[in-house]
Amino acid sequence: MSATPQYWLFRVWSAIRWYVGASTRYDVHSPRLVGFIKEVYRDDRHYHAFDLIRSVRNYWKGRDGTVKLQSLGAESKTTSKAERTVRSLVATNAIDDDCGRFLFRMARWLEAKNIIEFGTNAGISTLYLHAADTRSTLLTVEGNGDVAALARETFAKAGTGPGLQAYVSLFDDWLKTNAGFLRTTMAEEPLDLFFCDGDHRYQPTLDYVRALLPLASEQSVFIIADIHWSEGMEQAWEELKAFPEVAASVDVYHFGLLFFDPGMDGPHLSLISTRWKPWRVGFF
Repeated sequence: MSATPQYWLFRVWSAIRWYVGASTRYDVHSPRLVGFIKEVYRDDRHYHAFDLIRSVRNYWKGRDGTVKLQSLGAESKTTSKAERTVRSLVATNAIDDDCGRFLFRMARWLEAKNIIEFGTNAGISTLYLHAADTRSTLLTVEGNGDVAALARETFAKAGTGPGLQAYVSLFDDWLKTNAGFLRTTMAEEPLDLFFCDGDHRYQPTLDYVRALLPLASEQSVFIIADIHWSEGMEQAWEELKAFPEVAASVDVYHFGLLFFDPGMDGPHLSLISTRWKPWRVGFF
């Protein structure tokens, strides 16, 4: 199944609306968001971990085999196949390098000690989060057992530390099973970073954030992937921004970021690099 013309029309129109409404760093005045832009959004420093992750990607490019797909969340817009080659799955479904580096820098900027990821996939995004501080606790959950097996292979190749704990479970089931464990372990050290890159449906996305909000602190950040992937995800993003616990939000198109520090008192903005809006350099 290939994506319908209506789907691509939606994606194009969504991107245009986002671009027109997007602000640049010159429109940002919140001290914490200024720090985020400097340390996360605009930071282009190279870290040794990126070389390791590149080598893991190269390993998957030459890896033979297939993997069975399961319909666990929103249906794919581009394929209805029940099986894919491993190399194509990693090439198209794993996080790209720019977004992965963004996650690395975010975890590093937050000095995150407790991280939860929904949607391990082949484990590439997990590596970026883990590499920011391998001493941190990172709990990552994947619903497809066959795909989770690929992630275990990724972690073995990268030599990940004991702080990375991978689970095979539906997200709802994992939350129910581990509710007591999460409350106990994060009573003193809260959930610093939540990365949601699985399911991609309206109601579950809201439910996952609600379930994890009690574990967060005012300094935590929740990152929701693919907020412009569908009308349902765009609606979910609008409602997430309106949660009373959310003090500010940033939409960088591929990701939506929720901040909870009441001192920020907004804004809720879309952020684009100045090079794509060169006239927005603070003079107008």
